[in-house]
Amino acid sequence: MSPAGGFKKGFDEFRGKKYAIPIGLALTVVITTLLLIFLWYECLSLILVAILAYAIPFYFGLKNRKKLALFGLALFIYLGLAFAVSSFYTYTEYPGDHLSSNNNILVNGTVEPYRGDGSTTFIFSVMLAGGNSSGQVWANISDIWPGDLPSVNQTMAPYEPAPVPGGQVFVLNKTLPAGIYAYHFTTFDGTTWSRTSIQGFGPLTISDGVLFEQMLYTRMVLVWLQIGTLFYMILALTWWMDSSKKRAEEVRKQLEEDKKKKDAAKPGKGKEAQTDVKKKIVEKFVCSECGAEVPVDAKKCPRCGEPFEEEAELICTSCGAKVKESDKKCWNCGKEFEN
Repeated sequence: MSPAGGFKKGFDEFRGKKYAIPIGLALTVVITTLLLIFLWYECLSLILVAILAYAIPFYFGLKNRKKLALFGLALFIYLGLAFAVSSFYTYTEYPGDHLSSNNNILVNGTVEPYRGDGSTTFIFSVMLAGGNSSGQVWANISDIWPGDLPSVNQTMAPYEPAPVPGGQVFVLNKTLPAGIYAYHFTTFDGTTWSRTSIQGFGPLTISDGVLFEQMLYTRMVLVWLQIGTLFYMILALTWWMDSSKKRAEEVRKQLEEDKKKKDAAKPGKGKEAQTDVKKKIVEKFVCSECGAEVPVDAKKCPRCGEPFEEEAELICTSCGAKVKESDKKCWNCGKEFEN
């Protein structure tokens, strides 16, 4: 036996154990949690989470669709909570961004401090490489939660008292209401627009409690809409396929049964019909004097008393009935015999 064959046999035996399903469920929780937390921004990873949430328990022996549905319900509640906790700590412990444009005209764009409240003055700063105090630079600030504050473009002022080596630093001092913000910088040199290639994350001006509440809501919605929906679609599809296969098998068996019954009903067709004919041939005998049916082993007719002589028995070539050598015609089918 090959190593692969031995492994498959051993694994098949393992899946027959009582503890196989709990191990499969635990493995599902671990794998889907890691995929969701570390690769949630990849679209295919969310699809993979839904597929594995169904496939792993099923492969380990959990084939009952109702139990799979209940497991999915518990799993997605847990994943939503785990995802919310992970996102909360990612947001609160974020080190901040340093933004630059692709052409390196704008470099080292930051905001300080990263956390604050409505009374905190946040300092947005970026360096215009090779520029001076006459340059034009803007800070674009967007409220990504709850979205009450529209995106604003604010003109930045050159940092005093003088340019730094390599260019001019521009700053913007601003207070912001409660929210979660993102920002980027743009500049215009009279002919060309330049912008930092990505958005920076921050600042945060909401409390930890409000932040966690927001993460819990958004992450639960993401898990159920993008993963849970696909999981239950897979569950419904596989149930429909199995049900269709089962119905097709039942129809096939019913057709076979109907055919057997039809064949058995035909004269001379089917084992049961042949057995019945043979039984009738053996049990019935007609008295040549009065026509009464008598047992084949009777010595005389029970109706008229005619004795039966022992003589050779022949087989009718037409119907196969046993007849006497002296009979002129077959008692069963009426075929006349030549002397």
